[in-house]
Amino acid sequence: MSSNHDAVIDAAKRRMPSVEQAFATWPAAMPTGPFALYGDVDLYQSGGFKDPRLVLYTGVSRLPTLTVGWCLFGASRNVQPGKDKETLPSGARDALSDTTVVRALQFLAVDHPETDEAAIEALAVPGVTGSLVTLASAVHQDHEGRAEPRGCEVGTHVYAYHRGPVPLGTVTVDLVLIGSPIWIAQAEKGA
Repeated sequence: MSSNHDAVIDAAKRRMPSVEQAFATWPAAMPTGPFALYGDVDLYQSGGFKDPRLVLYTGVSRLPTLTVGWCLFGASRNVQPGKDKETLPSGARDALSDTTVVRALQFLAVDHPETDEAAIEALAVPGVTGSLVTLASAVHQDHEGRAEPRGCEVGTHVYAYHRGPVPLGTVTVDLVLIGSPIWIAQAEKGA
């Protein structure tokens, strides 16, 4: 990373809590959303969508009091599965067959302040966050055993969360954060 990029991340971190700070009182109290936070994540990156600019990031953070799953979508406007359906596992394709889930993802992926409220409303539809967790779990599990997750520091907008325990791949997490990344940086070796 360039030193300018590092400085931008450091400035952003001063304005937002770490995931440890945000969930210090979990489960007694949850942050009210939307909110932004940052944390260290063992992260996988997935494509396979009709629009190749859409990227799904799934990962796990193990904190002293809970295990956090991450379901983060990069910027794009089209979240329907593409012609090469073999690149997405069947559980992911099943989740994307729900039009309310696709609508929520379209708002998440636009990455524009005006879509925040619309994304929150779409994610509030019953069953949508559960379907996104199913999508993330299927994609995450597809990576497990074939690749090692990348150690990353992630800063993200969180628009919704889904309480567990739920499986994210082969790991059971206490909650899954659903949002859109602000930055993703390779973790320092030995950090």
